[in-house]
Amino acid sequence: MIRNIIILLAAGLLAACSMQGMIETMTSEEDRAMAQEFVDNIRNRNGAGLEAMVDPDLWKSSAEQFAEAAELFPDGEGETRITSYSMNSNGLGDNARTEKDFTLVTTDERHWTTTRFSTLQQGGDPVITSWSVEGSGEPPADLEVMENIGTVFMWAGIVALLIFVGIVALIVWLVRRSRRKDRERAGIS
Repeated sequence: MIRNIIILLAAGLLAACSMQGMIETMTSEEDRAMAQEFVDNIRNRNGAGLEAMVDPDLWKSSAEQFAEAAELFPDGEGETRITSYSMNSNGLGDNARTEKDFTLVTTDERHWTTTRFSTLQQGGDPVITSWSVEGSGEPPADLEVMENIGTVFMWAGIVALLIFVGIVALIVWLVRRSRRKDRERAGIS
């Protein structure tokens, strides 16, 4: 029973060892939803939705560029994933200033679009303070790095799991051997 629990726990830890898993752990559900909404608003040319999310000064200077950015996305549905995330916060409570940077990649496996944006939150809802969109016929370096690191994490996790299982097996063997010798000394067969 305990052995099965240890194996399941180790397998769960191994499954969590991916870059995508780490990013999803670091980002809140609200942040992931906001990032997806921003990309969807650009793709669907939802000016009202974008205006509500973007800093008013930035909106004035880049409202027309959002329509151009929509052309850089894949024609089909495509999948959007967060490939990079960072957060910087100072202060506590209502006066805390929190800045977050997101990088998302949208792809239909033929075309890749990288969306980068930064948010600022100080006492209210976060507002987008900078953004960029780039389209490409090749996977972006961010995505390749994330997948390569994910592979390294997976293999490192497998090696760590094998070492852990080996150590547990050695301990179990040593304990049983010790008990058997104790019984032999006591004259119990």
